[in-house]
Amino acid sequence: MLAIDTLLNGHYRITVVLDAYPDAELYRAIDQRSSLRVLITALPQPDQTAVNDVLRLARELAQVQMPGFLALRDYFAIEHVCYLVADDPGGSDLERFARERGSPLSEQETLAIVDRLLAVLERLHRHQPPLLLGDVRTCDLWSSPEGGLSLAPFACARHIGAEATPYRAPELYDHAVEPAPVSDIYAMGAVLYHLLTGWPPPPANQRQAGMPLNAPRVLNPQVSVLAEQLTLRALELKPANRYQQVSEMRSALETVRLMAGRPMGATPPIERPVTPVTPAPSPTASATTVPPPAPTTAVPPPALAAPLPPTPPPIAAPTAPVAAAPSRPFLSTSCLLAIVGGLAVIAFGVCVLVAVLVGLYMTNSSVFGWIGSTAAMSPTASALPTPSAAVTTALRQQVEAITQTAQLREDGLGAATYSPDGQLIAVAVGKVVQLRDAETLALQQSLNGHSGDVSALVFSPDGTILASGAQDDPVVRVWNVRNGREVLQLQGHEDWIRSLAFSPDGRLLASGSADRTIRIWDVARGETLVVLRGHTDLLGNVAFSPDGRRLASASRDGTVRLWDVASGQQIDTFRFTAPVDTQSNAPFWMTGIAFSPDGRQIAAGSINGNVYLLDAETGNVQRELRGHDGWVVIRGVAYSPDGRLLASASLDGSVRLWNPVNGVERDVLRQRGLRLLGLSWSPDGSRILSSSDMGGNLAIWDVASAQIVQSFQITQGVVTGVHYSPDGKLLVASGANGAVRVHVLESGRTLNLDGGAATNDYIECISNNEVVAISEAGEIVVIDLTNRRPNEMLDGMNGFPLNLAVSPDHSLIAVGNERGEIYLWETASRTYLRRLDGLSGPVYTLAFSADNAYLAAATNQPADAPQIAVWDLARGGNPQILRGHNGPIAKLVFSGTLLFSASSDGSLRVRDVAHDNTEVLQMSLPADRGWMTSVAITPNGKVLVAGTISGHLGFYNISNGELLREIDLASGAVLDLAITPDGRQLAVSTRDEGILLFDLSSVR
Repeated sequence: MLAIDTLLNGHYRITVVLDAYPDAELYRAIDQRSSLRVLITALPQPDQTAVNDVLRLARELAQVQMPGFLALRDYFAIEHVCYLVADDPGGSDLERFARERGSPLSEQETLAIVDRLLAVLERLHRHQPPLLLGDVRTCDLWSSPEGGLSLAPFACARHIGAEATPYRAPELYDHAVEPAPVSDIYAMGAVLYHLLTGWPPPPANQRQAGMPLNAPRVLNPQVSVLAEQLTLRALELKPANRYQQVSEMRSALETVRLMAGRPMGATPPIERPVTPVTPAPSPTASATTVPPPAPTTAVPPPALAAPLPPTPPPIAAPTAPVAAAPSRPFLSTSCLLAIVGGLAVIAFGVCVLVAVLVGLYMTNSSVFGWIGSTAAMSPTASALPTPSAAVTTALRQQVEAITQTAQLREDGLGAATYSPDGQLIAVAVGKVVQLRDAETLALQQSLNGHSGDVSALVFSPDGTILASGAQDDPVVRVWNVRNGREVLQLQGHEDWIRSLAFSPDGRLLASGSADRTIRIWDVARGETLVVLRGHTDLLGNVAFSPDGRRLASASRDGTVRLWDVASGQQIDTFRFTAPVDTQSNAPFWMTGIAFSPDGRQIAAGSINGNVYLLDAETGNVQRELRGHDGWVVIRGVAYSPDGRLLASASLDGSVRLWNPVNGVERDVLRQRGLRLLGLSWSPDGSRILSSSDMGGNLAIWDVASAQIVQSFQITQGVVTGVHYSPDGKLLVASGANGAVRVHVLESGRTLNLDGGAATNDYIECISNNEVVAISEAGEIVVIDLTNRRPNEMLDGMNGFPLNLAVSPDHSLIAVGNERGEIYLWETASRTYLRRLDGLSGPVYTLAFSADNAYLAAATNQPADAPQIAVWDLARGGNPQILRGHNGPIAKLVFSGTLLFSASSDGSLRVRDVAHDNTEVLQMSLPADRGWMTSVAITPNGKVLVAGTISGHLGFYNISNGELLREIDLASGAVLDLAITPDGRQLAVSTRDEGILLFDLSSVR
């Protein structure tokens, strides 16, 4: 695997490792010749003939240029690894794209996305020779700032994998069968199913074994009958029963789109499922995908002492299968085609009308009040004064003086392990090792010194010292646990440290490195005793035998090796090589490893999800433990102290407990939403500690009950919201995982709150030391940050709260729910005031006008026709409903009586709510900027600050919409903006670089 910042082929700088499979790796990179972002896949090949075949196929793929297909820009081979370079659209892969939406996509949006993909597929199939996808994975489909999904060319160049995926046609599990157009149609049917329901279908091999396929309308009652039948037809197990050509499926899809979801009178649309059904997870389904909570009525519980209610224990999702839908479609293809013919005349008339309108637009765009792709606002009414040239020049100079002053960034969570006495937990957090109290998880010490993210941790048997290794750092550091001081640096490796292990007597330390060697050190003298050479690929974990005489090691070369510690020689009587991955024609990588306490057995994990129980003398396989759906991780295999249980941790988000004697699975510890990095047994064997980088937390499991007894958020992850306190001294940052960091800006101190609902806006300041938040359980909680008063619950709301807003003078709190209702409270007295109705879908965002006279709320249901409701709070009555955007609304903000709405359709609209909501300004961003994700206005009303999905920060003259300055943050998408009430500081939340702070004093 390529390390971050590797310069590939002289000009591609690797920036992110996106995915790693046995047969392929995927990276994000920067082409330093053009500063463009690209996607690069690495495809290892068995010989030069295979390399030539891939490069020949790449030449054909490079000829395909069309919307919806990520152009292949470059291809080359280094040794026997082929590299393909394609455009990077800047978004997420299919899995994250579907998950980030929070709910299934609307039917019309889904059909539009799949239709574009089918157009690409049709073009690939027409190519001579035909180009076929074969084995599609989630990383082959990518979203972009403009919306939709695009197909990467990589699937066309890969072989069929050994691991099951939801998108592979059933016939392709027979490796003697070659991909065909009909197998690609199955893949598109699986994508259609995933987007419509929010869940990928079960892999075809599981369906053939008896697992039923839930009908789409069971999982999402908003799916129409025709769309369901279209999907099920494409997912037929027998190839002859599917659409045979892409053109045939596209015709059927167009019929469904023209019918706009109507059931044609045959079957009424399902309003609600009688019993919610959770599909069984597929082997490749992300552990982070969770079904949305069912709407509930919030019942105010007693006041809490903790800042936010703790995360409730996980509830196992029902796994009972549901009867499959009829295998044949409601309408045959011939019927669907007939309908298309019947609607052709109507479609022709619509096309003529559209042509006329387009002609009008091209001749006089002012008819629509639109400004094309320019990055400036165009007035559509005479509500704003035209600034003088001198005023504009002065404002431009003020904006040019804006500078970045600070960056607030959290490190990632890594390995975690118990100390031998069970009193401490060592946790890797970025480049730092934290020592925490094992009971309270309170931070005791921080160990600083590594130059890269900490990758390996191990306590000595007596618990007095701790050894650590890190990425991009070939030095093993040894620490005194009592005082936190570094006592030793072990130097000798040529690459970073992947694994560490102490001998039972604590005298020796073994370190496995990316340089493919293992070094055994005399800890007291700080010297290398012996270097173990023999592995031909990266090391997994290493483990000493209970008597300390032997060392076992696992590696990506697919072997487990046993070494004599004294001589440094490999023990030839022990042999184990993993089964061969038929796709790569090489053994599966081996990862975690552990000796049983009696020394008779070795457990070794693999990326195929299996754990192998080996005879410690010969390497013969005693048992093969199957159950994980993802890689068993490097620190993911460990025996209980008494040897009665074996635990294994996986990227599938589970810890599995096995009987190591008979191989029977005893229990599964699973918490949805976690990708586990490793596990550690408590010394008494009653608990297991696991860490997750995706969840950013530590979980402590009670082994007897298989329940989480403690969960502690260590890192926040991506920050999705930022808010300042009224005095500007506090910055409240809300994370996508429900964790909140309150930054005390003057001192740099941080307060931590956990258990938020993780919706769009779930926390905001109501005073200089109080916040109001939506908890994970659906309560609305007022929290005193000084802990002088207990938490208070706001009573009176029905439904599940989604988003909240506090009025500019902090006198009112508004909360919107999934029903489109808005509830108001008086801040000072916590008194419930009233409910506002009139919005037709779930509340996505809220905004008060500066004088509290108006409240605006937006819903993005349906996504292509969102609505904004504006209430006159003094007059009461029904709201004014505003339309116009044709994509989801990202943000609402007021400046005086002007309401600004930013949408993913690329536009910003400004309406004067005091004058019949007249639209006074309109703006459209250039295509390469995508759309505005957040907007904020300086308190003096002069400058509009906008962040974009492309990672740019724009400053606009609010009077005429002129772009005064643009900054490329190079930080991924901008997620939120906030300006202090005095206008001195701007906080910008970014996807990749944390929170950036800017000094705005020059424009006050």
